[in-house]
Amino acid sequence: MVEVFSEGFKQTKEQINKSKNSTAEELNYLIDEIPENCALVSITMRIPGEIKNNRYISRTFNVIVDKFMKFYSVVKEVRWDVSTGPEAFLIVEKDPGFLKQETIKYESEEPLGTLVDINVYAVEDNSVSQITRKELGLEPRKCLVCDKHANDCKRDHNHSVEEMRETIAKIINENITF
Repeated sequence: MVEVFSEGFKQTKEQINKSKNSTAEELNYLIDEIPENCALVSITMRIPGEIKNNRYISRTFNVIVDKFMKFYSVVKEVRWDVSTGPEAFLIVEKDPGFLKQETIKYESEEPLGTLVDINVYAVEDNSVSQITRKELGLEPRKCLVCDKHANDCKRDHNHSVEEMRETIAKIINENITF
């Protein structure tokens, strides 16, 4: 059993926001490379607190992405292993609406799937638009710790960072060998 959060560099809100801007730039950059009937996918870890990446988180992320990719025909793959958290960008041969439904299933049914956000984008007129659970008439995502809606728990601060990290570490240690 490893101490998942025993190492890593603390990230500031400014660094995290800068990383989000870089993500948006990468999505826009990839628009030109997306063939018809394909979707753009962004995968990130759901890691609370200041430490967003280390060797345990990175290894877990790569296992998750590798397993996810086995189900699809991936036209292009870009992975970032940065201190603000690992990210993957994939161009997948699949209708974005159908793919989003499948990613929701993956996020909820795969033990490690609960640890990632898999965002699916459709490309229309040289811009990307995210396919959401709400658009598909589906329930919001569940919290990692309890069965309430994740956004409600986040908004209401229902769980401490330590409690969420304990849950994440338990899931990782039960499913990954280091």
